[in-house]
Amino acid sequence: MRIKIGDKVKFLNDTGGGTVTDLIDSQTVKVLNDTGFEIPVLIEELMPDYSSSGYQTETVKPETEPKESTFEEEPVYTGSEETNVFLAFVPDNPARLDNSDLNLYLINDSDYFLYYNFAVKGTKKYKSVTGKLEPNIKEKIKSFEINLLPDNFEIIMQIIFFDKKEFDIIKPVHREISIRSVKFYKKGSYKENDFFDELAVIIPVFESNLMNRVIENVKNTDLDKIIKQKEKENEKLNKPKTFKKKEPKNIKEVDLHIRELLDDDSGMSDIDKLQYQLEVFHKEMKSAIKEGYKRIVFIHGVGSGSLKLKIRNELQYKYKQYQFQDASFREYGYGATMVLLRK
Repeated sequence: MRIKIGDKVKFLNDTGGGTVTDLIDSQTVKVLNDTGFEIPVLIEELMPDYSSSGYQTETVKPETEPKESTFEEEPVYTGSEETNVFLAFVPDNPARLDNSDLNLYLINDSDYFLYYNFAVKGTKKYKSVTGKLEPNIKEKIKSFEINLLPDNFEIIMQIIFFDKKEFDIIKPVHREISIRSVKFYKKGSYKENDFFDELAVIIPVFESNLMNRVIENVKNTDLDKIIKQKEKENEKLNKPKTFKKKEPKNIKEVDLHIRELLDDDSGMSDIDKLQYQLEVFHKEMKSAIKEGYKRIVFIHGVGSGSLKLKIRNELQYKYKQYQFQDASFREYGYGATMVLLRK
């Protein structure tokens, strides 16, 4: 990153930022911070503060080479029709993960420009890093000490896609991502990938092909429900009316295994599957409450336990008026949770 005196910058490894007041050497500058003190800071620990109206970018190339295109000129396109955005976690010391820094990169694998807001849960509120990313670029946005991460690492990623010339609108992205930090201690979590020579944990934030498949699956599921509903309505019209005493509805079962919810889950990451399962969980909870069921059983299986933990967390904080417990071991083993909706 090219920095000159007067540039507005933010700190990668700390909150706040300031104004560059002096160039100490090729790696270090002085920054007048928000509290009015001048402090020396490594250039690699800074990023441009695009939120400041006074910020200007500068591109420097040798005189013998043609001037590189900037945002004010036409961008260079790769010809790819896919629009993908990823988060990548790359350790500094893969051999000693318990004593390593974890570098976080944002990867823009698309022909769009991005405005992004990366927010991570602190002790009470979120702390964020904001910026702009050019097409087909990866950029380091933050570093963490693995051994200081909380057990549940909660991230919110917000993205706006745009371009200088005509382009297709993509709705702004808001993703809530929860990661168990124990994942970063396991060497098997880091995989070969297309973006780094090193092994990394790659987490999809937005994938155009995946989103299209999920939307299509949801549409097909809704269509099947409509057809079945119409068939039932026709059957009722053809039957003589009978009056029966309404029996109380007792137990509703919902199988949350992803293969029971979607015909095709190929291409979906574990996080995308978990998010879809939680959407079904909330939908079925509201439906069971509305329909007057006494109990509802969610079959989540054992597996890694992430779905079970997430469901119980949602029940504890969003449905705290209802009690819940393990479902019958004889019927479901350890893989189900029963919610008591009414006595």
